[in-house]
Amino acid sequence: MTEKRQRRTQAERSATTRSALLEAAVESLYARGYGATTTINVAEAAGVSRGAMLHQFPSKADLMVFVVEEVFAEEVELYHELLAGIDDPRERLLAYPEAAWKVLSRPAGVAVQEIMQGSRSDPELAQKLAPIIARIDATAHSELSREFPRGPSSALRQLIVGTVRGLSVMNILKPGDEGVLGAIPLLKRLLRAGIETGVFADKGRAPPSQKSSAAAKPKTKPTVAR
Repeated sequence: MTEKRQRRTQAERSATTRSALLEAAVESLYARGYGATTTINVAEAAGVSRGAMLHQFPSKADLMVFVVEEVFAEEVELYHELLAGIDDPRERLLAYPEAAWKVLSRPAGVAVQEIMQGSRSDPELAQKLAPIIARIDATAHSELSREFPRGPSSALRQLIVGTVRGLSVMNILKPGDEGVLGAIPLLKRLLRAGIETGVFADKGRAPPSQKSSAAAKPKTKPTVAR
């Protein structure tokens, strides 16, 4: 019983250390960016000794991979909470930009963006991050398919997420900017217009509001911009 208790206590201590390092790393990445975030300042901010941190994460790349994995797990839960109770597919799509903004513009969301950008110039991080990103992409695709079983295409989802990620970066550079803050409601209105006009209808199918009129009109050769 004593040995089991000691092992459990050690596991609890390890979890506490990792949680403190995660919080400190996110704060540093959000405030300083990837380049200025070091294992030394993260350990100091977390109140963890250098040796204890190295025991958990031997390198900065290991710490950054841990941050990405933990933040993504949080994001999945947040999306579930923010979209809960919205059963209509159209309304779920319209609620998605605001949900994405709340998730991706928070410090943890920005921290992950900093890590992704930092991996471009950090070969070790890029190598260790590659399988994690592949697994995250597969999980995200599965989660989004579950959230939107008959919803937007992958391209539209990427457009929404990419737009929100860009806006979250702009929000750091220009905090409280009216244009940035007004972009999400505008995106929602654009999505609603796209739904109502049939822009997001499946390829080869006329939108419901245009089916009857399309059948009544003679076929003409469309003008295609190239």
